[in-house]
Amino acid sequence: MRGDRKKQSLLMGCAKFRAIIMMSRVKVLRGGLLIDGTGAKPVKNCVVIVKDSKIAEVGVEGEIKIPEGDDVKVIDVYGKTIMPGLIDTHIHVCMDGEPRGLIERTINQNCMLAAIKGVSYLRRTLESGVTTAQDGGSGFNWMEVALRDAINQGFIEGPRYFTAGYHITVTGGHGYFFPPWLGSRSGGDIIEQAAMHADGPTEWRKAARLNLWYGVDVIKLVVSRDIISPGDPTSPQATIEEIRAAVEEAHKMGKKAMAHAVGRQAVLNALEAGVDIIVHGFYIDDEIADMMVEKGVYLMPTNRYVKLIVERGEGEQPEYTVEGAKELWKDRRSNFKKYLEKGMKIVLGSDAGGVPYFRHGENAHELAVMVELGMSPSQAIVAATKLAAECIGIEDKVGTIEPGKLADILVVDGNPLEDINTLTLKKNIYLVMKEGRIIKKREDE
Repeated sequence: MRGDRKKQSLLMGCAKFRAIIMMSRVKVLRGGLLIDGTGAKPVKNCVVIVKDSKIAEVGVEGEIKIPEGDDVKVIDVYGKTIMPGLIDTHIHVCMDGEPRGLIERTINQNCMLAAIKGVSYLRRTLESGVTTAQDGGSGFNWMEVALRDAINQGFIEGPRYFTAGYHITVTGGHGYFFPPWLGSRSGGDIIEQAAMHADGPTEWRKAARLNLWYGVDVIKLVVSRDIISPGDPTSPQATIEEIRAAVEEAHKMGKKAMAHAVGRQAVLNALEAGVDIIVHGFYIDDEIADMMVEKGVYLMPTNRYVKLIVERGEGEQPEYTVEGAKELWKDRRSNFKKYLEKGMKIVLGSDAGGVPYFRHGENAHELAVMVELGMSPSQAIVAATKLAAECIGIEDKVGTIEPGKLADILVVDGNPLEDINTLTLKKNIYLVMKEGRIIKKREDE
């Protein structure tokens, strides 16, 4: 009995200490290796001082004065790495990487159930070290917007979250997963799934306006097919005029437009229409790559899901999906490093949730595949921090560890510059901080 009381008292004391740390106005991370997100050399024995929601000072232990007082809590992180919270520019919160049952799940899930599931997915994403995420379009009656607002108002926990609403696609196009006898025609009612049909520039313009009216942060356009849908995945869908109409509406409201594009012609159409971001971007040749670099267009490469389908899809995915994945993976292995050498802006865009086998919370695994394809670990980290923040348009707030930025910080065991897989292991995550508030902290003692 005495032993039980002693154990209970110790647990209560630990809980009280943890609560004090999390509520303290000033937090000091002391002694870690700093990777600041800019690509600069790491700094040993670093000290990061956080005041309220922002980073106040960054320096080296012994050269920076550590504040004192009752509202100051010092957290020693010797032997660990301090880095910016990760930013995933492309997830889908309406799903969780289920390998089968896409149509059945779409039919049997309404927007309320999708949103309730999304609460769990977003919490899991945040606890994995992703402090900012952008959805690539989850539809379901704009439930993303409700989730974003609930996070911002403090009702639920999640990463800083940016929304796309419904994919805009042509009639029968990729992203619209209902069969024709259940779906709506072009210009018809909006159905609870991931995409809406639109045909002709007028309807594409109206669809973009509808998404913007509901409060989305970015417009998602589907301009080609995909290996998950039957047919040639490189087949262009939308016309340049249709794409341009939606892009113009996004830009008028100060928003960016991202285009799902597989195949040279589809990517070219999107670029000529003025999109800001290419999603997937398989089969990009030198001319298209140079055009993307010249225009400053970002690439969300979504490499891992293709590799996962190649590795796991036989007998479970349709044959056209598996064979298509093999071709896409071959293309990526041949050309990804060339895009880097040309200076293309490549960011962490995982497609987590929305593709088979890729679950929420596994976002950092995308970085490991980027390194496998030719990125250095430092480049991969920049792609998931500084460049990703620029892609979303929040580089003034997050993405690097520097005074004045919001304190979105990840502390992990080991050194991801030596092994990027350090970021993929849940056991390595020591601390996740969002806007100065500790979301998760491992208790080693």
